[in-house]
Amino acid sequence: MTTKTRQITIETHSITIIRTKGKSNSAFCEHCQQNVTAFSIEKIAAIFEMNLSEVCHQIESSRFHLVTGEGVATVCGNSLDKY
Repeated sequence: MTTKTRQITIETHSITIIRTKGKSNSAFCEHCQQNVTAFSIEKIAAIFEMNLSEVCHQIESSRFHLVTGEGVATVCGNSLDKY
């Protein structure tokens, strides 16, 4: 009698789409080396249900890219897909 073994792999993916009303902020991200849509730190905190210190920790650990455009600190939209 022979035994057959099967392996089943299940992959799941999720996508978060962020849409803003009105004009979107565009800035150059040094890490991505391209123009990106940038979001305020407060908006990121609200979207991901974090407090501001958690967002700052994500920036310090380089998970979120900090972008400074027009004197305002924002977060690179491209870096959010890794969260």
